[in-house]
Amino acid sequence: MDRRRYARRGDEPGTDRGAAAVEFALVGTLLVLLVFGILQYGLYFNDSLNAHQGVRETARMAVVTKAPSACRTTTGWSTVTCTAETMIGTAPADTYVNVSAPDGWSRGNALRVCVLVRSRSDFGMLPLPNDGYVRASLQMSIEQDATKPTGTGSAETAPSGQSWSWCG
Repeated sequence: MDRRRYARRGDEPGTDRGAAAVEFALVGTLLVLLVFGILQYGLYFNDSLNAHQGVRETARMAVVTKAPSACRTTTGWSTVTCTAETMIGTAPADTYVNVSAPDGWSRGNALRVCVLVRSRSDFGMLPLPNDGYVRASLQMSIEQDATKPTGTGSAETAPSGQSWSWCG
């Protein structure tokens, strides 16, 4: 074939050999980041929903002095802490609990349950809020005086770089 005919049309064989690979590399990188970002934040929000639901269930069970069967061997504030770890459903090492009744355990007083949960979605691709820790808290009125814990509450030591100051 005549090379001049290809040159006029701009489709001479071999002139665009690497263009598709370069375009795929540019678009593919962005696409992979987008997909992993969606996965990472989806898992983070799932952990957030689990933490909030677990705190709600824990507070509800605590104010009516009930505990799941796995926590019935503990007493006082340890029962509430165990309940939170059980209701949230992550490894206890990844769950930090702060429970308190600032005005004492008495019917009508407030019970506050706060948790920090390390999200399992940290792929390291994108930054997560609070260094990947989900925060959840709830305050509920105490309904039963029956088996009240002694003291005003208990708090597990917050992980490095975190504090309980947000759990007001």
